[in-house]
Amino acid sequence: MHTIGSWWRASSRGRSSLNRRRYPAPAGRALLRAAALLLSLTIAVPTAAIARSLAASDVVLDLSPATDLLATWPKAGTGTADAPRRVRAAERRAALALGQTPAYRALRAFIAAENRCTLADAEFARAVTHPDSTLCGLSLQPAYVDRDQIRALAAELHSYSDSLAIWIAAEAGRYLPMAEEWRPVRFWFVVSSRWSFDAVTLSPELAGTTEPIVLINLTEVIGYGANTNERVRTLAHVMAHEAFHSALRQRERLLVGWAKYQQPIRSPLDYIARVMTDEGVAHWIDWGGRPGADSIFTRSVPGPHEAKAFDQLAIATRRVRDRDSDFEGRTEVLQMASNGPLWSKYGAISGMFAAYRIESQLGLDSLRAAVTGGPSEFLKMYGRVAAADTLLKRVPAALGGG
Repeated sequence: MHTIGSWWRASSRGRSSLNRRRYPAPAGRALLRAAALLLSLTIAVPTAAIARSLAASDVVLDLSPATDLLATWPKAGTGTADAPRRVRAAERRAALALGQTPAYRALRAFIAAENRCTLADAEFARAVTHPDSTLCGLSLQPAYVDRDQIRALAAELHSYSDSLAIWIAAEAGRYLPMAEEWRPVRFWFVVSSRWSFDAVTLSPELAGTTEPIVLINLTEVIGYGANTNERVRTLAHVMAHEAFHSALRQRERLLVGWAKYQQPIRSPLDYIARVMTDEGVAHWIDWGGRPGADSIFTRSVPGPHEAKAFDQLAIATRRVRDRDSDFEGRTEVLQMASNGPLWSKYGAISGMFAAYRIESQLGLDSLRAAVTGGPSEFLKMYGRVAAADTLLKRVPAALGGG
């Protein structure tokens, strides 16, 4: 019941001052009822927001960090990669200003975390004005060589940004819990080193923002294909992968099943379970719709990648539980759950095949429920699927897979 003010509470008490007043005459009461009706029609009554899926309006693609940096470089054919040109004072000031933008502050924070090296303002500016420099692990020389290809890629992404946002929201959103409100899933496109990263979701703390941020390194995306069209198509899958991570980070703090899997995670087994769910479903979103996926996800008999991933998962689970093994060795095993060559990431890849099996056997709604329920529910649901098919690999009991 919606009430305005607190008069109704006063009128319900026997000794209220309202009870001592003379009741209005019938005509007066009718007038008061009409006035009350008019008041109810003119005062907005707040209503509960309706939970909804991730939408295109929640996906923000910001190409300006990359295009602003590229604008400081001449077109190909002017200068060389080793000695670009004489740099003017205005260009140095522009490079310094770039380093202070939110996107490049986030990139610098990521580089500091990865390389344990802080990139000072002047060092970042020099990396921009003198791409042949290598400072704190940042080298823009490959990007300078490919600058016109990166420009073409950025222009293509900008022209298709609305379509990309629709596709990304649909691909990632179908696996996410419903929410009354989504904060923006924001993509910042940057120019960075080759062979460093292609896409990464940063925590709000690392990004210096109020929501997770996805960095896309266009220097690395050049390697996605032979031409701009191929690169955009592949990048779309990667962006759906990262959108799932970014959006799930918003919701997991409110979901009971994710409570013990929040960072930092103390238990190595809980960490692996989280990787299998978070990275596993993200990889399924990424790879399930790519060309040739039917040769990877073989419905009747598990393929070699699926079998290998679960075998590696079993070995890794035993190793991290072995207290006699050295700490550094156990740490390395944990890192391999989600880092390294694609098919060696035993946690992410076994989770990807688990997500595929859940959806193919139980349906999309079941996989979404598993994500909402958290890693424990995800592993239990896959355990039920594996128990019904003797050809499927099991999750080690220590992980709680049933």
